[in-house]
Amino acid sequence: MYQESLFTEKETRLLPPRSLWKLRQKGVFLGTSGYSYEDWIGPFYPWGTKKPQMLEYYQHFFPATELNYTYYSMPRPSTLFQIRNKAPHMQFSVKAHQSMTHERKTLRQNWQDFADAMMVLADADQLGCLLFQFPYSFKCTSDNFDYLDEIAEYFHTFPIVLELRHASWHHDTTYEYTRKRGITLCSVDAPRLPGLTSNVVYPGKDLAYYRLHGRNAPNWFDGDNTTRYDYRYSNEEIQEIVRNIIALIEASSNVFLFANNHPRAQAVETVCQIAQVLDASPALEAL
Repeated sequence: MYQESLFTEKETRLLPPRSLWKLRQKGVFLGTSGYSYEDWIGPFYPWGTKKPQMLEYYQHFFPATELNYTYYSMPRPSTLFQIRNKAPHMQFSVKAHQSMTHERKTLRQNWQDFADAMMVLADADQLGCLLFQFPYSFKCTSDNFDYLDEIAEYFHTFPIVLELRHASWHHDTTYEYTRKRGITLCSVDAPRLPGLTSNVVYPGKDLAYYRLHGRNAPNWFDGDNTTRYDYRYSNEEIQEIVRNIIALIEASSNVFLFANNHPRAQAVETVCQIAQVLDASPALEAL
């Protein structure tokens, strides 16, 4: 299921398989949603690791990650220069700032600041995409389609991924809209609850994007950013996800998958399991 290091018991931690980088050669980028978690020290990071050291360790194993801090604070070019220099071979998906997705303020200076910062990664060919994660309350309405138009126009020079969590978006009008715009719809694995677009897989011609949030139904609406994503996938669920990934690979030039079930480094374990099953799959070898 995962490998452990042969150090003392106190230093035992997860070691992701080399197949993660092997899969990158097929255009499959696997990683986790964020990497800077204190409760990963021990399960993944060596004991004593400080937060500024985490990315340098992470980048030895994973070809990609989602930058989540950009949702909470507007990214500065200087910070992204540091990130880029610590992991010069990685691809980064960058989550849009909350002012654009949850507050939905059309302050163009904020948009310009965000776009300017993204050029640091884009110029180095390390920007996988911009991820616009909209909340469950963002439903399919004509006004919200107009807002998506604004997003698509302003950030048209970057690859755009939309995570639309409310089930009202799950229809042909949305699919046709994103195809015409050249936008990728995010495939989401989440609890099978009414109103969510869970377990719908959206292929994209150039880019497919898959986020694994876990299936913690009791805490999904009432939990916080830790308890909501506290979930360990079963072997059967991993097999189901791998079948979905293979379908995306068959339809798309590049596939990004990020596990967000981050408590206690469960996301690392999930990605390791997926990588090993994928690497051994005859279906993948045939592609």
